[in-house]
Parts: sequence; structure tokens; C-alpha cells
Amino acid sequence: MTWLLTIAVSGGYQKVLRNFSEICSVIRSKAPTSEKVVIAFKPSIQSQLSNSNVGGWSKVCNQLYASLGSKYDVTVQFVRNHQLKESECLDLEKANQDQDTNEKTEHTSLSTDRLYDHVCMGGTFDRLHTGHKILLSTALIRTKESLTVGVTGQNLLGKKTLTELIEPLDDRIQGVTDFLTDVNRDVELKISEIQDPFGPAIVDPQLECIVGSQETEKGCTAINEKRKEKGLSQLDIHCIELVEDVERRGPHEEEKISSSSMRSRILGQRLLKARKSWDKSEGPYIIGLTGGSASGKSSLGKRFQKLGAGLVDCDKLGHLAYQPGSPTLDKLVKEFGDSVLSEDGTVNRRALGAIVFSDKSQLTKLNQIVWPEISRMAGEQATELYQSGHKVVLLDAAVLIEADWHLNCHEVWVCIVPRETAIERIVERDNKSKEEAQKRIDSQMSNRDRCKIANSVFCTLWDPEITQKQAESAWTRLTKELQL
Repeated sequence: MTWLLTIAVSGGYQKVLRNFSEICSVIRSKAPTSEKVVIAFKPSIQSQLSNSNVGGWSKVCNQLYASLGSKYDVTVQFVRNHQLKESECLDLEKANQDQDTNEKTEHTSLSTDRLYDHVCMGGTFDRLHTGHKILLSTALIRTKESLTVGVTGQNLLGKKTLTELIEPLDDRIQGVTDFLTDVNRDVELKISEIQDPFGPAIVDPQLECIVGSQETEKGCTAINEKRKEKGLSQLDIHCIELVEDVERRGPHEEEKISSSSMRSRILGQRLLKARKSWDKSEGPYIIGLTGGSASGKSSLGKRFQKLGAGLVDCDKLGHLAYQPGSPTLDKLVKEFGDSVLSEDGTVNRRALGAIVFSDKSQLTKLNQIVWPEISRMAGEQATELYQSGHKVVLLDAAVLIEADWHLNCHEVWVCIVPRETAIERIVERDNKSKEEAQKRIDSQMSNRDRCKIANSVFCTLWDPEITQKQAESAWTRLTKELQL
């Protein structure tokens, strides 16, 4: 649903700025937060644009996004989409006097406050937020013919926080396309993936201006250096100010509005619906908890245990699966020989490891023997926990997905940390070399692949208190959903 406010004003952007508080008051009092809010002007912004006022109208748009964007999904249209039904009309011409008499209405003009034929810009554009909207609108309002937008490709995302949760490239491109189309300025949009920091900005001779932010100004300068090397004209650089995040939730989030902060806020939240329905009378609600080495999944599992969940440690069950006299041990000896036994009849883990970790086919044989037994034992423990009063049971399992145990779970919860953090933890905790730690991480399923099927994701990168908040948020949500 869309809520459309049309603002009638013939006094230019100055009249809008002088009545800015009234505009925001109308929206806050009448616009439903559940609906998309579209703001259009009569006459349209596009019909009024000129080199003398583009900076002023850009200020209007930016202030509307910054003032309302934390509560509403706002779009300021340069030309009204007449297919939308008007919800409210505000006639500033009928105002007896301007409301914001102290508002600075004259815009200090910059050399880039003018119209260009061809403009470019770039970014990741994950989970399109207020900062993105300001950046995109700032570029679009200065464009007469074509706007080129480079969207960061996968190979440039490695150092970003919670990169595993960044939306797929196609979704990000579509988000940019939808927003710019909705703003509705009659220009050609050239939106595509960039696989290096420069993209088409260093090869397109038509480009005249690049729009960035304070933190990307150096990148814009580097683009001009590349263009100079290629004999191309220099781009005018227009940089917007960063927008303060008034909803910042702690020191682990950035002070400015950012996608990384947005990603951190979905930790512990539901990303996918449950894999299957649950009958409370037939057994526990099973959650598979998994993650790579040193991800913190086991400590996270203990947090949920304290909150009321039953906990099955499948990694420990792996050591119990081939006790002396067990059918599983007999199968191991039959497959790998007596050399895998110690003198006391227990498994010689070093000897077994030498066989299976040097040959993937042998490791597969070991897993085919041991994993079904661990699954059986985990099922028994889950049933015991359910009978003792635990309605929700977590299976803490490093190989949950590899062993296909997740197929029997109602949900999959994944715990992640950046690769560099995991390596540092392994070196410190297990007294391994950096090279050994890297090999261990590289031999496992990637965080990105785990997150693709995760119903919820958690991260133990920051202080324990932040991890605890993630756990409490997820547990409160789950118990409410399950009506426990």
C-alpha cells in the first residue's frame, strides 16, 4: 500500500523549507507507518529544476529523507505518478504565513549544484536505506540524460561486516532500479555490476560528474587519476554528508546510517519460515545449531540452554559413538583394520586420522559409518529432554548440514564470525599455527553457504553482552511464535 502526499507550492524550494515542520507534522500525524510514503510536489520538482535551484531542491529531498526515513519508507518523486491515488494534499499557498521563520532557506551553492548530461555513482546498496536514498536522489536530480550506477559485485565484499548477510547482487540491482524508477525522472538508467573499484567511471568519455559521500571522496579522486591516465576529462565530484543514525543500538554499530548496522539488527531475527510444522504432542521443536570452527556456536548453545532450551552436543556424541563393544566400532575395524585400535580396545584417533584426513574417500567412508549413529543418539537425547519438559531442543552440530541432519530439524540456526577472527581464535585456543588454522577453516563449509539455508543467524564477533541480546531476542520471538 502507498500513502501519497501532494504538496502544492509555487514559491520554490525556499517556500518548502520555510514550512518544513508543517510538512513533517502532516506526515507524522496522518501517514500509516505500515505503508510506503510518497511525497510529490505541484508543480513537480522536475518542471522547476534549473542550474540556479538544483542545490536547493536537493536539500529539500535530503532533509525529507533524513527527517522521516527512520520511521517511514519514504520516496520523494520528481514527477508525480498519477496512477497513485492521492491520500492527502497540503497547499502551502494557502498558509497565512511561513511556519519555520528561523529555517535557513537559502542554499549555499556549490560548483556541482547544477545540471549535467551524464552522471555516475557507485555503491553496495544492500538493504536500501535513508543514506542510499539521499545519495541516489542527489545524483538523479543533477542528471538530464543518463545516470550510470555501479553496484558492487561479490568479489569486492570481502571486508564488509557480516558479508554473508548481504543481499544477492540481482536483488540489490533491482532495489536501486525500483527506487530510481519510483522517483520518476525521465532519464536513462544504466545500472550494472562492478567488479573493481572503478567500473565504467574510468572508461566512459561522456561522464561529467560523480556523486559520492564523505567516506568515498578519496575513491572519487582515484577515479579522476585513472581518467587522467587514459586521457579522459576530469569528473566534477559532488559529495554528500553522512547521515547520523538516530537509532544506533550500541558501539558495535556505526554512527552513520549504514547497511552493516542494518545487517547487525537482523541477527537473531527470523530470516526464513520454519522448515516444517510442529505438533507439540509428538515431540520437541528441533533447532539445528551449527557454525564453523571457533564461531562460538557451543557457547551460544549454552546461552539458549540457560534460557530454557534442551541442548544436545552432537560433537561429544561423536566420541561416544564408537565405544568398545559398540556396533559402530566393529564397523570401523572391518573397514579400516585393527590398526585403528589402541591396546585397550578403544579407537586410536591419531591412527584413524592419519588414514581419513589424507584421503577424502576414506573420510567419506568414516562419516557414512559414524554419522547415522550420532543421529540416532541425538534423537534419543532429544526425546529424553522433551519428556523432561523441554519443548525446544537444540542440536549443537558442526556438521549439521554436511550430514543432512538439518533435514530432520524444524529450523537451522547458524553462528558466524569473520574468517580472520576464527583463525585468530583457533591459533590462541588450540595452539595451532596460522597456516594450520587456515587449512581447518578452508576444509569446512563456508559461512555464506550455511547462511543460505539459515532460519536465523547469530554472530559472536563483539562483546558477550551483544551475543546475549541476540540470543534473548531470538528466544523471546520463538517462544511467542510457538505459544510456549
